[in-house]
Amino acid sequence: MLFVRRVVGAALAVMLVSACTVQGVAGPAAPEPLPPRPREVRLDGVDPCSLLTEAQRAELGLDGRPVFSQAAVALYPGADVPACDIRGFEPRAVTTGISLVTTTGIERYTSAELAAELRPTNVQGFPALVAVPTRFTDYCTVVVDVAPGQLLDVQFATGGRQPSIPQPQLCRDAEAVADAVMTTLLGD
Repeated sequence: MLFVRRVVGAALAVMLVSACTVQGVAGPAAPEPLPPRPREVRLDGVDPCSLLTEAQRAELGLDGRPVFSQAAVALYPGADVPACDIRGFEPRAVTTGISLVTTTGIERYTSAELAAELRPTNVQGFPALVAVPTRFTDYCTVVVDVAPGQLLDVQFATGGRQPSIPQPQLCRDAEAVADAVMTTLLGD
């Protein structure tokens, strides 16, 4: 999954640069400004693998062992990004990645064009965006504005079995994982 995360991060970085025009057609418009966050939740020093309890993982169909990694991600320059990847095997093959970004805020998504459709949402009262890739249909991302210059990045992807999971379902699952992670972060 670390390899997949690096490839997806690199693809999104390329999309940032190339999405402005494709054959003379403007890329997707940036969403409206997001509402203010209710408070700051700093991610510095938090272990991303501690953010989904065993019960939450079971409810989300994530029966694999959480795997911690820390690596550079082109989309979020400045420092290595701590991440936790968790697979699900039954009843379906899926994978989720939880990244704690402490060097880039949600403005990365609101100030640049991506080859993704951006839909505002809220997660546990915090402003968030669902980033639905337009060139790839095997994953979906939810980013949550938790503090100035920091964001929670949750990716949810198909695990490779056929038939593939429809992208709208992957987006709903990414939102569910982001909701569970924020519940843990907030101590609810």
